[in-house]
Amino acid sequence: MILIDATYVNVGGGIGLLRRLINELRGRAEFALLRDIRVKDLDTAGCQVFDAVPDHFARRRFYQAHGREFSRVLCFGNVPPLLRLPVPTATYFHNLLFCEEYPQQSAHDRRIARLKMAYIRHYARNTDTFLVQTANMVSALQPIIAGRAQLAVQPFFAFSRSAIESAGPRQWNQFAYVSEAHPHKNHQRLLGAWRLLLARGLRPSLHLTITSAYPALLAEISALQAAGARITNHGYAPPGPIYAQCGYQIYPSLVESFGLGLIEAADAQCAVLAADRPYVRAVVEPFAVFDPYSPESIADLVARCSGHPAPASITKVQDDLAGLLAWLSEGTPFQGLQT
Repeated sequence: MILIDATYVNVGGGIGLLRRLINELRGRAEFALLRDIRVKDLDTAGCQVFDAVPDHFARRRFYQAHGREFSRVLCFGNVPPLLRLPVPTATYFHNLLFCEEYPQQSAHDRRIARLKMAYIRHYARNTDTFLVQTANMVSALQPIIAGRAQLAVQPFFAFSRSAIESAGPRQWNQFAYVSEAHPHKNHQRLLGAWRLLLARGLRPSLHLTITSAYPALLAEISALQAAGARITNHGYAPPGPIYAQCGYQIYPSLVESFGLGLIEAADAQCAVLAADRPYVRAVVEPFAVFDPYSPESIADLVARCSGHPAPASITKVQDDLAGLLAWLSEGTPFQGLQT
């Protein structure tokens, strides 16, 4: 039996990836899921479920009691097993925020990230392979792991690419940023750029998806709207219908583990305007880039592009869930292993 250890997976992109992995693995092989007790809406039909308290000692007790029952183990929440197991083991690492700092990061978040990365590094020898989504992630993780395990690029997406809404007529004065407003997402400077555009007498449309968790930003958006800026905040919303009406995606995020939003926008035939950061070029060919630390740079690029047609950006990363499923169900070696 295979084990999918998802002890620390409960929100965001990780839960989307886990949901697709379970759906695709169901029926292919017998497997068990170590499920974070905070997860309530995951379809677990067809697999054995162990409820997991997201705690070091509880997880260690689980492996002490059950570790020898499995033929292959995939740790899906960044952290290797706490014991060295006598079976092939892989760890899917998908949080670059643990190993790459950025200026917007608070001192508290920086300390927590360093502690988490030290914890992962300590147990790195308990996994055979760390799986990551891009070569950019290899560059970030490799010096930290320092030979304790192999690395392999094994990307897959939380969405079916064929399900992305087909593009309608492009609106070349409309820009989309489908993202929650976590600090590293850099919404503050994006809104600063729209304030500068308004001062220049320019009013391109900006589509956002910020939830009520960020009242200060919502208040800033309301003030800009009152001043005449064309900003629509959809709240939590699926990306397809938003991208379908926008010619451009604008993506000012400072750091990303993967940049799934970039792939979604490119698939929806948007032209991508993005931060001049390595994670961007790891997944798409942007139409143009800007300095994400400069509202002026963002505003200047938007002003040049608004109203002008542009070619859709091209995705550089291919979904390879099939490779992960082949390893889980048949033991097929990962391609592109790096020591």
